Amino acid sequence: MFKSMNRSRFFLLLLMVGLMIVTACAPDRDQVGDAPEIGEDGMPAKPDELVVWINDEDIAEDVHLEQFANYTEETGIEIKFERIALPDQLEELALAGPGGTGPDLFFQPQDRLGDAVVQGLAVPLTYTDEELANFTDAAIEAFTYEGDIYGAPVAIETYFAFYNKSLIDEAPETIEDVLTMSQDLREHDSDLYGFLVSPEFYYLYSFINGYGGYVFAEEDGVYDPSDIGLDNAGAIEGLEKYQEFITSGAIPRTVTVDVLDGLFSEGRVGMVVSGPWNMPIYGQALGDDLATAPLPQINGAVAPSFVGVKSWLVSYYSDNQAWAQDLAKFLTNDENSDYYYEVTGELPPRPEILDNINDPIYAGYTEQVEHGTPMPNIPQMSPVWDMDDAIELIVNGGEVEAVLTDIVQNIKDKIELQGQ
Repeated sequence: MFKSMNRSRFFLLLLMVGLMIVTACAPDRDQVGDAPEIGEDGMPAKPDELVVWINDEDIAEDVHLEQFANYTEETGIEIKFERIALPDQLEELALAGPGGTGPDLFFQPQDRLGDAVVQGLAVPLTYTDEELANFTDAAIEAFTYEGDIYGAPVAIETYFAFYNKSLIDEAPETIEDVLTMSQDLREHDSDLYGFLVSPEFYYLYSFINGYGGYVFAEEDGVYDPSDIGLDNAGAIEGLEKYQEFITSGAIPRTVTVDVLDGLFSEGRVGMVVSGPWNMPIYGQALGDDLATAPLPQINGAVAPSFVGVKSWLVSYYSDNQAWAQDLAKFLTNDENSDYYYEVTGELPPRPEILDNINDPIYAGYTEQVEHGTPMPNIPQMSPVWDMDDAIELIVNGGEVEAVLTDIVQNIKDKIELQGQ
């Protein structure tokens, strides 16, 4: 049969078969003739329920639950929430969505936006100019992908320095000063540490970027994933500087986020690098002895940090996208954003709120944001987190240049596979 079939008819047949497969796999959608009736308020009929996925370790869970209850009281729509680990949500949605068991609304950081869009898991939101003016430009840009806005921004965050005023009078100005302070404090009392930072790429990007390393080359907001700067001379120098803290004994090889938090809360660490999620925890533990500062200078300037934005996204598979968007906007309005900040300590990216924060404990946070580097939001960012494997090898004595050369090649290989 195929021998006698001409080339054009053969490819036409393949195209028809392909379209049939795509149609069979596509989510069940109302056809144009079956479009839901729109009421006078411009909204379709209210659903009985909306399903929301929240992070299984979300410190703001109680805030969300109260906000959900208020939305139900206002609209009559019940909110069913499920706890799904943030890193697993996209994979779970890709499986659950087509079967109709996924969420209407879910929660993600900006660096996963590209994955969500490319996989067809999220839909753009619509905003008026007045609504957009209520958010910072950085927050909207973080959730803009190829010209469309996909997120309702909840919080803008970065990490900065927390320090214990009972151990050090003020935060050291430079990273060299930090190392000296750490060594002096250890010599004075071996149960104390001067400076701790978790051995993760997220936090150690400050060392990398401070000396000229970068994730992807970027121009006018457009990233070039073929140009990776995580193994250049600056990245090598930065992580060699970090390795000095390990080899000198200033930072133990076994430090983890939990260990860091515990030691600092016990009053055994002069300064740590962490984020706003620990503001209430550290504050309760240290009281008036707690203070914040921007990161110490690296290579002559305040060390840069990753800046991230967390947002609500509407699922492509939702049958109630208009109401899911309505809920997202409700959760991020001024009143709910202000309440979120009061309880969690995380800063909502809303100028009206940011301009009114005068608590000195936020000084390091707000100043560090100005020195932040946005996390890339393209799909090629996912393999970059393999840098954590490189950090582990460096902590255990690996030669920095060789480790970075190998891991960056692995990242490039994975990005190439993404494009196939």
